[in-house]
Amino acid sequence: MSLDDFGLFMISLPNKHYPGLSRLLPAMASDDVQKTWTGASGLDLYRQTASFARQLENNYTRHVKKPLAGSDILDFGCGYGRILRMMYYYSDPSHIWGVDAWDKSLDLCREARMHGKFAQSERMPSGLPVNDQRFDLIFAFSVFTHLAPATAKTCLAALRNHIKPGGLLVATIRPIEFWPFIDGIRKTSIAAEMESNHRLNGFAYLPHGGVEGETYGDISCEIDFLRGNGWTLVGHDRSILDPFQVSVLMQPSG
Repeated sequence: MSLDDFGLFMISLPNKHYPGLSRLLPAMASDDVQKTWTGASGLDLYRQTASFARQLENNYTRHVKKPLAGSDILDFGCGYGRILRMMYYYSDPSHIWGVDAWDKSLDLCREARMHGKFAQSERMPSGLPVNDQRFDLIFAFSVFTHLAPATAKTCLAALRNHIKPGGLLVATIRPIEFWPFIDGIRKTSIAAEMESNHRLNGFAYLPHGGVEGETYGDISCEIDFLRGNGWTLVGHDRSILDPFQVSVLMQPSG
């Protein structure tokens, strides 16, 4: 079965034509949940999801020098399990973890009967709630696109403690072009200021209101923003289907 055939079946669940498999496999999130988390749903969103899954496989094979099949995988910031579902194509659920700081995300995973191991992390994690588990592949899709700079550094340090030697971390960031797009969507006028901050500092952070803004908001940054914290930058990737998500590829230093 191809990746797309697998993915299209997964997003069709529960499927009345396959009642047995529908009882065994996780139900897809509702359109409302998909749109709340991502702004899109259905086939349009699936195209982006499948594109990122292929990025993961291609870059893992290129940099780790072995197939992704059977690997230990962590989805850091798993949300409702949108991308984690696709990892079932590559590895047994017993090798897959989903971690998120928001309890609502994990509730949705449980309600959908997602397979794998799930745990709630802190917003500023000194470690991860995965015991002494280490992973071949860690990915964080649209997580570092929202983290305050200090929070991002803290998360990178925590993730470093759970990567296997020679493993791969894939974290998406937003390019500077994100800000004019946001002005158009939100009918705001912040792009000029945020672009200026980005060019001056290598990043631009717009905090959410209240206490949440201390750790969470919207951020654009250069690839070098993620450099250090025990990681070596080994490349980057981007899909034309999701141009405001730039994948930064990192491996453990030393």
